[in-house]
Amino acid sequence: MTLNRKTPPELHSFERIEYQTPSHLKLSGGADLFVMEGGEQEVVKIDLTFRAGSWYSESKLESLMAASMLQEGTSRFTASEIANTFDFYGAQFISQSHYDNNYISLLSLKKHLANLLPMVYEIISDSAFPEDEFEIVRQKRKKRAQIDAEKVGIISQRSFLRAMFSDEHPYAPVPSPDSYDLVSLAKAKEHYKKYYASERTTIIASGHVDKEVENMISSIFGKSWGIPAKERRELNFENQIPKEGKIFIEKEGANQNAISIGKHFPVKNHPDYPALQLLCTILGGYFGSRLMSNLREDKGYTYSIQSSPVSFVHEGVLLVFSEVKADKTSEAIKEIFHEMNRLCEELIPEKELKNVQNYLLGRILEDFDGPFSRAHNFAGLHEFNLGYEYYDRLIRTIKTTTPGQLRDLAQRYISPGSMICVVAGTEEK
Repeated sequence: MTLNRKTPPELHSFERIEYQTPSHLKLSGGADLFVMEGGEQEVVKIDLTFRAGSWYSESKLESLMAASMLQEGTSRFTASEIANTFDFYGAQFISQSHYDNNYISLLSLKKHLANLLPMVYEIISDSAFPEDEFEIVRQKRKKRAQIDAEKVGIISQRSFLRAMFSDEHPYAPVPSPDSYDLVSLAKAKEHYKKYYASERTTIIASGHVDKEVENMISSIFGKSWGIPAKERRELNFENQIPKEGKIFIEKEGANQNAISIGKHFPVKNHPDYPALQLLCTILGGYFGSRLMSNLREDKGYTYSIQSSPVSFVHEGVLLVFSEVKADKTSEAIKEIFHEMNRLCEELIPEKELKNVQNYLLGRILEDFDGPFSRAHNFAGLHEFNLGYEYYDRLIRTIKTTTPGQLRDLAQRYISPGSMICVVAGTEEK
């Protein structure tokens, strides 16, 4: 049969997704275990989430250094022995630090879990924090930060976050690579002991997780570890937007200028968030968005531009980001605000809205394709104390929100006059 490539495939709508609700077990040591079984391959992914991000640190880098040190040795194993073990069994082990939570992920063949899970448990319960390894990690991190500090994109985005929040706020990036000189081994280890405790841990097991694997996880991680810390007091930082609407940061020799535009924005559990996802996608959330069509396809100012709501647990921001030709910076900013104004003043054509609705619905289906994706989405809901009804509401909102409602939202949330603009690079000539 000859395909007619001029005729697109037929679109099929759906009302809801058949969600897979994970089983839940409260382990005796206080950790929560969620199991999401699925998939034909005998592969298992274990994701551990710790309420241990920089939100809980007195110093922002204590959390990052704690996460970076987990693989650097325990009471029984050296850093090389730990690395060699994961390599020998062909497993992937990742430790990451973020603003709200820290994460560990193990991806392994099911048959190797009996050899790997005890080591993962030892890493999170008995990490030794050797002084020589700490210095090596700190210097590597500082060097990476120095390299990042030369990139206009990172300069712009980090300066934008510092403008959104006070310098002391946990979501504000550190001011310079020299901040690594101030973080101590003792403080990083104290953070690890307090916030990597069993009572602050959520475990999500996905993939080929049968009863044998579930019992193995329960047996190994069912113990109590760490020194449970009290939840950090609710921080009450006022949202202070700088008086100047535009901040410029000089970076000599930059080939392009980086633009970050945005404001404080609702977080994921806010009632308006689903409709704002639709609005931000229209503005700059996919390849056919208005910002891409204008600044890339029409004007040729940039290779890529995007707008997205960034939802931390306690705060949110809208971020429009792009790197543009230095001599076109003012024009690019003008066009970004022009597209925002259009959404505030004009109704979105039905055809354009329909295209974006279909795109977002397809992305939702893609996000639930496979056990690891389903586990990832469940974790994202769990962080915000949300259930699967969030996706029912998101689907319903995408399908039913009208152009008039989107214009009202645009007037409330993306008016150019409420934005701050941070540019890093060279002055226009």
